[in-house]
Amino acid sequence: MSVFISEQLTSRLGFGTWQFGGPNNVNGNPTGWGDVNKIEAIRAVHIALELGVNFFDTADSYGRGQSEKILHDAFSQKPTPNKLICTKFGNRQAVDGQSVQDYGAAYLTEAVDGSLRRLGLDTLDVLLLHSPPDSFDWSTYDPAPFDNLVRAGKIRSYGVSSRSVYGAKRVIEAGFGSVLEVIYNALDRRAEELLFTAPTASQYFFIGRVPLASGFLNSAYLAQDPVFPTDQYRHYLPERDRNWLLESARKLAFLDEQPGGMATSALRFSLSNASIGVVIPGMRNEQQVISNCKAAVLGPLSSDLLTRIRLAVPDVAEHWKPKN
Repeated sequence: MSVFISEQLTSRLGFGTWQFGGPNNVNGNPTGWGDVNKIEAIRAVHIALELGVNFFDTADSYGRGQSEKILHDAFSQKPTPNKLICTKFGNRQAVDGQSVQDYGAAYLTEAVDGSLRRLGLDTLDVLLLHSPPDSFDWSTYDPAPFDNLVRAGKIRSYGVSSRSVYGAKRVIEAGFGSVLEVIYNALDRRAEELLFTAPTASQYFFIGRVPLASGFLNSAYLAQDPVFPTDQYRHYLPERDRNWLLESARKLAFLDEQPGGMATSALRFSLSNASIGVVIPGMRNEQQVISNCKAAVLGPLSSDLLTRIRLAVPDVAEHWKPKN
């Protein structure tokens, strides 16, 4: 396990920056969160730092490096010596302009150097493979290039940001790396059974991603249906996924009665699990930062509330599970 991350963390609430990449079109399809106001984004980072957040998650593919550049600008304006930076690689542009996945050693070196340059750093605290296929063949994937980068001082640790818990399970079984970024929220708790109880789980530092269930754990959607802009990936969610998320979130309406409301309570749910090292909600502006940081102050949910969540939404949608 990457002990140094735990030792350097000043809060288990981290800062996800997918939204800083803007619409983030990939092969003509929006895969981001719409337009971003860079001034607001930088202000959000500054407020987070002031409130004790020091773990920031990004990727070279978020706006083709835009997210990393915004972080660099924010840190340049407010120097912070003990910040922790996690970035990802594996999605690059081919000669024809199409986005392709490439986890090879040659692109690994190129990607690390590019991220270091955009972030203005000498060393990356965490480097993750970005959403490799769940069927990725770890038995033939050589970790030596990553270990070489560790020895060279360019990265401190490495691992995988998994596409799903099933892909993450294969990573653990293969013993690759020491950091795993996994889906974990009040609606999708599969990591508890599939990952956190694995024999070698203690060797990994777990980053909890999508803690707000792609924003569906939101007070605003308890009474009205969401309308997502066409430059957001959520606009193109399959109808059955959208309906399940909305219906399931509404079954947890009792969380909105807790201090801070639905979103704060959802983050507190993720923070309630000691297996999760840090939780990384996306934060676009100062108001979201202040609201999300309440979760760290309030701390874990009560055991009674955790039980109510599990009874209200016992499992994920059936079509999310493997068929075999």
